[in-house]
Amino acid sequence: MTWSLTAVVHLGSILCPGMIVMSGSLVAEAAFEPMDEVTVTRGITGRILVESEHGFVRGRPDLDLESPILVRVANVRVGPEGEHLSELEFIGTDVGEFDLRNVLVFEDGGPIDRIGPQMIEIVSNLSADAPSDVFLAEAPPASIGSGYRGILWAIGVAWLLVPVVVVIKRSLRRPPPPIEVIPPPTIADKIAPLVELAATRELSVPEQGRLELLLYAYWQDRLGLGPDRIDAVAELRRHDVAGKLLRAVESWLHAPRRTPPSRQEITELLSPYLRPETEGRE
Repeated sequence: MTWSLTAVVHLGSILCPGMIVMSGSLVAEAAFEPMDEVTVTRGITGRILVESEHGFVRGRPDLDLESPILVRVANVRVGPEGEHLSELEFIGTDVGEFDLRNVLVFEDGGPIDRIGPQMIEIVSNLSADAPSDVFLAEAPPASIGSGYRGILWAIGVAWLLVPVVVVIKRSLRRPPPPIEVIPPPTIADKIAPLVELAATRELSVPEQGRLELLLYAYWQDRLGLGPDRIDAVAELRRHDVAGKLLRAVESWLHAPRRTPPSRQEITELLSPYLRPETEGRE
């Protein structure tokens, strides 16, 4: 099988740009280090690091898909010596040398000439009038040009829509449900079961001791009770408000058999412990 000269030339025009694109991509991806000039094949994303002492830079807001260079910010960071480092990605559609300063602005709106020239070169492996770097020789030039522009439009739109999709997805994310906080039991929650047992004369001696301890702990600071528990409980028993519940419980337990106290009577005895704003103030 023989190869015509035209076929060999066409095969070389297809394979060589691919190898050059791969090489250019490796150079551009190697490390974001400042360099004098970056060379990238047109239609391929290139990267450049812009270093400045005056702040971060970004692409001009008026750039559109008809611009010869499209720029977006890949990352920003502050260097070890306080310098501002802006990692930029760009795509060129026209062949030639360009100073990226023409399509950049500072975030603070200051003059862009505060940084030095940021030269890039957009190259093509074909003739200057070729519409694309990869093409079929038999295809009509007009059709090739329109298809190439359409591909660039699609790439540019998808490239610019990525942050929009991320923002919309985050805004639609449901917030986590609020954590239900269970309040700790109050003094009324702790003593009410013991009072109910005392009303039916079923309160044991250890449970009576727990009731006295809870009342002592509750009224200690409010009445200035001393550290001796026996003396403090005796003083608590004599108090008009604080001792009312304790005296009632003792009368229920030690009095002869009688009718149990009513629900209203028990509620009235617990009322000082159900109203925090009046606790210990009587």
